Amino acid sequence: MKLKILLLSFLAVFLWAGSASAILLDQNITIYDGVGSGTGWYGAQEDQEVEPNCVTGQEWDLEGFFLNGTTLTMVGGFNFKDGKDGYTSGDIFIDVDGDAEYGPDNQGSGGEQSHPQVVTDTFGYDYVLDLDFSGDTYPYQVQVYKLDDQDTTLLRVWYNQNDVSNPWQYHSGGTPIGSLNPFTFYEGLQDSDVGGLSGGTHYAVAVDLNFPGMNFDNFIVHFTMECGNDNLMGYDPAAVPEPATMLLLGTGLIGLAAIGRKKFFKKN
Repeated sequence: MKLKILLLSFLAVFLWAGSASAILLDQNITIYDGVGSGTGWYGAQEDQEVEPNCVTGQEWDLEGFFLNGTTLTMVGGFNFKDGKDGYTSGDIFIDVDGDAEYGPDNQGSGGEQSHPQVVTDTFGYDYVLDLDFSGDTYPYQVQVYKLDDQDTTLLRVWYNQNDVSNPWQYHSGGTPIGSLNPFTFYEGLQDSDVGGLSGGTHYAVAVDLNFPGMNFDNFIVHFTMECGNDNLMGYDPAAVPEPATMLLLGTGLIGLAAIGRKKFFKKN
Protein backbone atom coordinates (compact mmCIF):
# COMPACT_ATOMS: atom_id res chain seq x y z
CA MET A 1 0.00 0.00 0.00
CA LYS A 2 2.80 2.39 0.94
CA LEU A 3 4.59 1.58 -2.34
CA LYS A 4 1.42 2.33 -4.32
CA ILE A 5 0.97 5.70 -2.59
CA LEU A 6 4.62 6.49 -3.21
CA LEU A 7 4.30 5.65 -6.91
CA LEU A 8 1.12 7.72 -7.26
CA SER A 9 2.82 10.67 -5.54
CA PHE A 10 5.83 10.37 -7.83
CA LEU A 11 3.55 10.26 -10.88
CA ALA A 12 1.67 13.36 -9.72
CA VAL A 13 4.90 15.27 -9.22
CA PHE A 14 6.18 14.10 -12.62
CA LEU A 15 3.00 15.20 -14.42
CA TRP A 16 3.04 18.56 -12.64
CA ALA A 17 6.68 19.11 -13.58
CA GLY A 18 5.95 18.18 -17.21
CA SER A 19 3.09 20.67 -17.35
CA ALA A 20 5.11 23.43 -15.72
CA SER A 21 8.03 22.93 -18.09
CA ALA A 22 5.91 22.61 -21.24
CA ILE A 23 6.97 26.07 -22.36
CA LEU A 24 10.61 27.08 -21.74
CA LEU A 25 11.07 30.84 -22.04
CA ASP A 26 14.55 31.45 -20.59
CA GLN A 27 15.91 34.93 -21.46
CA ASN A 28 13.57 37.84 -22.15
CA ILE A 29 14.94 39.71 -25.20
CA THR A 30 12.00 42.11 -25.63
CA ILE A 31 12.94 45.72 -26.36
CA TYR A 32 10.99 48.98 -26.50
CA ASP A 33 9.45 49.41 -29.95
CA GLY A 34 10.35 53.09 -29.95
CA VAL A 35 6.81 54.46 -29.89
CA GLY A 36 4.76 55.47 -26.86
CA SER A 37 2.61 58.34 -25.66
CA GLY A 38 2.48 58.46 -21.90
CA THR A 39 1.67 55.59 -19.56
CA GLY A 40 -0.82 52.76 -19.25
CA TRP A 41 -1.78 51.06 -22.49
CA TYR A 42 0.29 53.55 -24.52
CA GLY A 43 3.42 53.51 -22.40
CA ALA A 44 7.00 52.40 -23.00
CA GLN A 45 6.47 48.89 -21.58
CA GLU A 46 5.37 46.01 -23.85
CA ASP A 47 3.24 43.97 -21.46
CA GLN A 48 -0.21 45.63 -21.21
CA GLU A 49 0.70 48.02 -24.06
CA VAL A 50 -0.41 48.62 -27.64
CA GLU A 51 0.50 51.27 -30.21
CA PRO A 52 -0.75 54.85 -29.64
CA ASN A 53 -4.42 55.42 -30.59
CA CYS A 54 -5.02 51.68 -31.06
CA VAL A 55 -7.57 49.38 -29.45
CA THR A 56 -6.57 48.38 -25.92
CA GLY A 57 -7.12 45.07 -24.15
CA GLN A 58 -5.38 41.78 -23.45
CA GLU A 59 -6.66 40.22 -26.67
CA TRP A 60 -4.64 42.77 -28.69
CA ASP A 61 -1.49 42.68 -26.57
CA LEU A 62 1.81 41.32 -27.91
CA GLU A 63 3.85 40.87 -24.75
CA GLY A 64 7.33 39.48 -25.17
CA PHE A 65 10.08 37.67 -27.09
CA PHE A 66 12.15 35.03 -25.29
CA LEU A 67 15.26 33.13 -26.40
CA ASN A 68 16.20 29.67 -25.14
CA GLY A 69 19.22 28.36 -27.04
CA THR A 70 18.11 28.56 -30.68
CA THR A 71 14.39 28.57 -29.83
CA LEU A 72 12.53 31.87 -30.10
CA THR A 73 9.20 32.14 -28.28
CA MET A 74 6.76 35.02 -28.60
CA VAL A 75 4.00 35.49 -26.05
CA GLY A 76 0.85 37.56 -26.23
CA GLY A 77 -2.77 37.90 -25.21
CA PHE A 78 -3.45 37.94 -28.96
CA ASN A 79 -4.49 34.55 -30.34
CA PHE A 80 -1.73 33.88 -32.88
CA LYS A 81 -3.62 31.01 -34.50
CA ASP A 82 -7.20 32.29 -34.73
CA GLY A 83 -6.59 36.05 -34.71
CA LYS A 84 -9.07 38.59 -33.41
CA ASP A 85 -12.13 40.16 -35.12
CA GLY A 86 -10.98 38.85 -38.49
CA TYR A 87 -7.41 40.20 -38.18
CA THR A 88 -4.86 37.41 -38.44
CA SER A 89 -1.25 36.83 -37.41
CA GLY A 90 1.67 38.17 -39.37
CA ASP A 91 5.10 36.60 -39.90
CA ILE A 92 8.35 36.86 -37.93
CA PHE A 93 10.93 39.19 -39.51
CA ILE A 94 14.62 39.04 -38.59
CA ASP A 95 17.43 41.53 -39.22
CA VAL A 96 21.01 40.28 -38.81
CA ASP A 97 23.03 43.38 -39.73
CA GLY A 98 21.49 46.11 -37.55
CA ASP A 99 19.56 48.19 -40.10
CA ALA A 100 15.96 47.21 -39.35
CA GLU A 101 13.51 50.11 -39.57
CA TYR A 102 11.19 50.40 -36.58
CA GLY A 103 9.89 53.04 -34.21
CA PRO A 104 10.33 56.62 -35.46
CA ASP A 105 12.34 55.32 -38.46
CA ASN A 106 9.22 53.56 -39.70
CA GLN A 107 6.73 56.42 -39.39
CA GLY A 108 5.33 57.67 -42.67
CA SER A 109 5.61 54.28 -44.36
CA GLY A 110 1.90 53.50 -44.25
CA GLY A 111 0.95 54.83 -47.67
CA GLU A 112 -2.40 56.37 -48.60
CA GLN A 113 -4.77 53.45 -48.37
CA SER A 114 -6.24 51.97 -45.22
CA HIS A 115 -5.81 48.33 -46.21
CA PRO A 116 -2.82 46.04 -46.67
CA GLN A 117 -0.60 47.22 -49.49
CA VAL A 118 1.90 45.12 -51.38
CA VAL A 119 5.24 46.93 -51.35
CA THR A 120 8.74 46.20 -52.65
CA ASP A 121 10.39 47.09 -49.38
CA THR A 122 12.18 44.89 -46.84
CA PHE A 123 12.18 47.58 -44.11
CA GLY A 124 15.77 46.56 -43.39
CA TYR A 125 14.94 42.94 -42.51
CA ASP A 126 17.02 40.11 -43.97
CA TYR A 127 14.85 37.04 -43.33
CA VAL A 128 11.22 36.19 -42.76
CA LEU A 129 9.74 33.14 -41.06
CA ASP A 130 6.54 32.52 -43.00
CA LEU A 131 4.22 30.98 -40.40
CA ASP A 132 1.45 28.67 -41.60
CA PHE A 133 -1.51 28.32 -39.22
CA SER A 134 -3.77 26.81 -41.88
CA GLY A 135 -3.79 23.31 -40.37
CA ASP A 136 -6.20 22.41 -37.59
CA THR A 137 -3.63 20.55 -35.55
CA TYR A 138 0.10 20.43 -34.83
CA PRO A 139 2.57 20.35 -36.52
CA TYR A 140 2.42 23.87 -37.93
CA GLN A 141 4.84 24.58 -40.75
CA VAL A 142 7.27 27.46 -41.21
CA GLN A 143 9.21 28.41 -44.33
CA VAL A 144 12.27 30.70 -44.25
CA TYR A 145 12.99 33.24 -47.00
CA LYS A 146 16.04 35.43 -47.47
CA LEU A 147 14.68 38.84 -48.44
CA ASP A 148 15.92 40.79 -51.46
CA ASP A 149 15.52 44.55 -52.00
CA GLN A 150 14.85 44.03 -55.71
CA ASP A 151 12.18 41.33 -55.86
CA THR A 152 10.80 40.78 -52.35
CA THR A 153 7.28 42.06 -51.75
CA LEU A 154 5.80 42.39 -48.28
CA LEU A 155 2.47 43.55 -46.89
CA ARG A 156 2.00 46.76 -44.93
CA VAL A 157 -0.38 46.75 -41.98
CA TRP A 158 -4.06 47.49 -42.47
CA TYR A 159 -4.24 50.92 -40.81
CA ASN A 160 -2.07 53.86 -41.84
CA GLN A 161 -2.01 55.23 -38.30
CA ASN A 162 -0.06 52.12 -37.26
CA ASP A 163 2.70 52.44 -39.86
CA VAL A 164 5.29 52.03 -37.07
CA SER A 165 4.25 48.35 -36.99
CA ASN A 166 5.31 47.62 -40.59
CA PRO A 167 5.80 45.14 -42.13
CA TRP A 168 3.02 42.69 -41.41
CA GLN A 169 3.42 39.62 -43.62
CA TYR A 170 5.53 38.03 -46.36
CA HIS A 171 3.97 38.24 -49.84
CA SER A 172 6.38 36.99 -52.52
CA GLY A 173 9.96 36.88 -53.84
CA GLY A 174 13.22 36.41 -52.02
CA THR A 175 15.16 33.15 -51.82
CA PRO A 176 13.70 30.09 -50.07
CA ILE A 177 16.12 28.87 -47.39
CA GLY A 178 14.05 25.81 -46.56
CA SER A 179 11.60 24.61 -43.96
CA LEU A 180 12.41 24.75 -40.26
CA ASN A 181 11.28 22.26 -37.68
CA PRO A 182 7.51 22.62 -37.21
CA PHE A 183 6.70 25.38 -34.74
CA THR A 184 4.66 24.93 -31.58
CA PHE A 185 1.52 26.87 -30.69
CA TYR A 186 0.48 27.17 -27.04
CA GLU A 187 -2.88 28.31 -25.71
CA GLY A 188 -4.57 28.58 -22.34
CA LEU A 189 -1.41 29.82 -20.64
CA GLN A 190 -1.66 31.66 -17.33
CA ASP A 191 0.52 34.46 -15.93
CA SER A 192 2.63 31.96 -14.01
CA ASP A 193 3.33 29.99 -17.21
CA VAL A 194 4.83 32.98 -19.01
CA GLY A 195 7.21 34.45 -16.47
CA GLY A 196 4.63 36.60 -14.68
CA LEU A 197 3.38 38.59 -17.67
CA SER A 198 0.03 40.23 -16.91
CA GLY A 199 -3.40 39.65 -18.35
CA GLY A 200 -4.52 36.23 -17.11
CA THR A 201 -4.72 34.46 -20.49
CA HIS A 202 -1.85 34.09 -22.93
CA TYR A 203 -0.85 32.37 -26.17
CA ALA A 204 2.63 31.57 -27.45
CA VAL A 205 4.51 30.46 -30.54
CA ALA A 206 7.91 28.73 -30.29
CA VAL A 207 10.10 28.33 -33.37
CA ASP A 208 13.66 27.09 -33.92
CA LEU A 209 15.89 29.77 -35.51
CA ASN A 210 18.59 27.32 -36.53
CA PHE A 211 18.79 28.11 -40.26
CA PRO A 212 21.68 29.11 -42.60
CA GLY A 213 22.46 32.81 -42.36
CA MET A 214 21.07 33.31 -38.87
CA ASN A 215 23.34 35.43 -36.65
CA PHE A 216 22.71 34.74 -32.97
CA ASP A 217 25.29 37.34 -31.90
CA ASN A 218 23.41 40.25 -33.44
CA PHE A 219 19.80 40.13 -34.52
CA ILE A 220 16.58 42.12 -34.28
CA VAL A 221 13.22 40.37 -34.48
CA HIS A 222 9.79 41.83 -35.25
CA PHE A 223 6.18 40.65 -35.26
CA THR A 224 2.78 42.28 -35.62
CA MET A 225 -0.76 41.24 -36.50
CA GLU A 226 -2.64 42.18 -39.70
CA CYS A 227 -4.07 45.45 -38.38
CA GLY A 228 -0.78 46.50 -36.74
CA ASN A 229 -2.52 47.18 -33.43
CA ASP A 230 0.63 46.23 -31.51
CA ASN A 231 4.28 45.96 -32.52
CA LEU A 232 6.62 43.50 -30.82
CA MET A 233 10.41 43.88 -31.08
CA GLY A 234 13.26 41.78 -29.71
CA TYR A 235 17.04 42.05 -29.69
CA ASP A 236 19.71 39.44 -29.05
CA PRO A 237 21.15 40.02 -25.56
CA ALA A 238 24.69 39.11 -26.72
CA ALA A 239 25.02 36.74 -23.76
CA VAL A 240 24.86 39.57 -21.21
CA PRO A 241 23.17 38.19 -18.07
CA GLU A 242 20.09 40.00 -16.85
CA PRO A 243 20.45 41.78 -13.46
CA ALA A 244 18.06 39.30 -11.88
CA THR A 245 20.18 36.40 -13.14
CA MET A 246 23.34 37.97 -11.73
CA LEU A 247 21.62 38.57 -8.39
CA LEU A 248 20.46 34.95 -8.25
CA LEU A 249 23.93 33.70 -9.15
CA GLY A 250 25.54 35.93 -6.54
CA THR A 251 23.10 34.80 -3.88
CA GLY A 252 23.83 31.16 -4.72
CA LEU A 253 27.59 31.67 -4.49
CA ILE A 254 27.23 33.44 -1.15
CA GLY A 255 25.10 30.55 0.10
CA LEU A 256 27.67 27.98 -1.00
CA ALA A 257 30.45 29.98 0.66
CA ALA A 258 28.46 30.14 3.90
CA ILE A 259 27.88 26.37 3.87
CA GLY A 260 31.56 25.72 3.24
CA ARG A 261 32.59 28.05 6.06
CA LYS A 262 30.16 26.38 8.45
CA LYS A 263 31.62 22.95 7.67
CA PHE A 264 35.16 24.30 8.13
CA PHE A 265 34.43 25.61 11.63
CA LYS A 266 32.72 22.34 12.62
CA LYS A 267 35.89 20.44 11.73
CA ASN A 268 37.98 22.75 13.89
